[in-house]
Amino acid sequence: MEVAGRAAYNLLLEPRSDATLVGQVAIAVDGETGMPLAVQVTARGAGTPAFRLGFTALSLEVPDDSLFTFSPPPGSTVKELQVPNPGQEAYGGHTPGDHRFGDPAGDGKGSDHPSVTGQGWETILRLPAAAAGAPGANSFLEDPLLAQAAVVVPGGRLVSTALLNVLITDDGRVFAGMVPPDRLQAAASAAP
Repeated sequence: MEVAGRAAYNLLLEPRSDATLVGQVAIAVDGETGMPLAVQVTARGAGTPAFRLGFTALSLEVPDDSLFTFSPPPGSTVKELQVPNPGQEAYGGHTPGDHRFGDPAGDGKGSDHPSVTGQGWETILRLPAAAAGAPGANSFLEDPLLAQAAVVVPGGRLVSTALLNVLITDDGRVFAGMVPPDRLQAAASAAP
């Protein structure tokens, strides 16, 4: 096969789980460099990809140094920052890998923090209901297009695509994953 004028081979990934909406992921890999050139994701049971992204043209030539020359606009202020070394404290006071995502207690039951349940293709992201005064998930449904796309289901509203489902519960929590709607509803029932 050829992608962007370069010889490539196709790497196919097929989930072993039936509990995912993903049927197949195809990655076109450059035969010379090993660089991914294109990706296609096909939903389970579908004949054509639901998502496709790839190069149409590609040059691996070293770019001219002038491409990286920057002249600040008149009147602007330039501040140079040092890039931290691995393991060194990064911008914002966190070290690399310290993403502060999920339940700080580590037990998956913290209702004030985003959390992830499941593994691999069956992963579900849970976002808590908004704090008092913050715009909640239900405010997104005030958008006429999203409101039209959301279907009423037991316990909330569901926005569904071939590869991703998003459940917005009646209490404002959000559950999203590449899993069938019943998996999201079960996660919502099990989560605080």
